[in-house]
Amino acid sequence: MLFATPIMTPSRSEPASSPQPSRPDAPAAAASPPTSSTASYSPLMRQVREFGLFFAGASFLAASIAVSRRSVLRRRFDTLPPFHTSNRHTKPFDGSDRVALATQALGLATLNVMSFGIMLTGGISWAFDLCSVEELRERTQAVVRRPGKFDPEAEKEMEDMMKSLLDKLGMDSTLPEKSKAEDEKDEPPTKS
Repeated sequence: MLFATPIMTPSRSEPASSPQPSRPDAPAAAASPPTSSTASYSPLMRQVREFGLFFAGASFLAASIAVSRRSVLRRRFDTLPPFHTSNRHTKPFDGSDRVALATQALGLATLNVMSFGIMLTGGISWAFDLCSVEELRERTQAVVRRPGKFDPEAEKEMEDMMKSLLDKLGMDSTLPEKSKAEDEKDEPPTKS
């Protein structure tokens, strides 16, 4: 049995789309979207999302290891002599297949590294509580823009140390000349 919902069409006396009056008591958070699309996730949902990537990488790694193991065993069994031959005479190595062997080895190594990379990315995202690239970008920008501590004495000591090292190596240790445009930019504006 199918359930059908009636389609409501506006009557001729009603306008097709009536604008809804804005409420002055509406919360301000609804007006501005969150900075990240994952900001509204609950802690459990964040954990599930982060562990999902980790477990997807782990299962991909297990599958790639199984494929690699199967390939290595197949190559090993190809080198064994048949049952009816003497074991004193081994099968000579066929050198014509080197390019195909190298290509297969490179493909399997790439598959293993990529699957480990996915698993590592999932583990790092869980460890740092990151659910999206947007969150990573926001946190990185916050750290980069954070004001740092500047110690002029340490800077001067580092300049002197580098100057003495360059002098010992016989290199030019003079500071580069600033252009006039940079000097004007660095100087504070004078009051007239």
